[in-house]
Amino acid sequence: MAQKPTKPAVPGAVSSQELAAAGMISRQGVAGDDAAILHQLGDPHGLQLAVQRLLTYRDNFYPDSHPRHWAIVNFDLQSAHPRLYLIDVVGQTVEPYLCAHGKGSERPNNDGIAEVFSNINGSLMTSLGIYRCAETFTDGHNRYAMALDGLQDTNSNARSRQIIMHPADYVTPKFAQDNGRIGRSEGCPALDPATSASVIDRLKFGSFLLHWKTP
Repeated sequence: MAQKPTKPAVPGAVSSQELAAAGMISRQGVAGDDAAILHQLGDPHGLQLAVQRLLTYRDNFYPDSHPRHWAIVNFDLQSAHPRLYLIDVVGQTVEPYLCAHGKGSERPNNDGIAEVFSNINGSLMTSLGIYRCAETFTDGHNRYAMALDGLQDTNSNARSRQIIMHPADYVTPKFAQDNGRIGRSEGCPALDPATSASVIDRLKFGSFLLHWKTP
């Protein structure tokens, strides 16, 4: 007989049993001490609230999950600025990377700032919320990519929308320098091809990713 979830089900949440069955409960980090380390590393980058949002969610629903790597995309920042923060609680480092938002998330003035968000198929918008970084694969464009599972009501359609992490040639420092912004995706957190594989390999199979905008 299957075990019942150890935490009550909530809309948009995936049970810890489902995650464990998928082999994606990450225990490569620092069990018991990662909260303090995450705050120590994230707070200087203005990520206090975002870090606390991640930790509260993890503690409530996946308390056995202790990833080494965590990622926060701060959509308060304009897209020409590195805004995906990859946090390593073992190495105690923070690495910032360029990251695209969906073309539907930007107002018509094309200023490189994501302002509107949606979980609806066809919206071409970024979805805010917490994701589980899942399996890797080669997509239809022959790109090394990573599937994402939306864990909240705000991003629960990530799979059906095919929201994935992938490289894109419009997410480069040169593109940002030439245009004052990077290009836009169809809702995916697209990365610089020069660094995307490294980021994906550190996040795959169980890390948490947060798409954040200050409330």
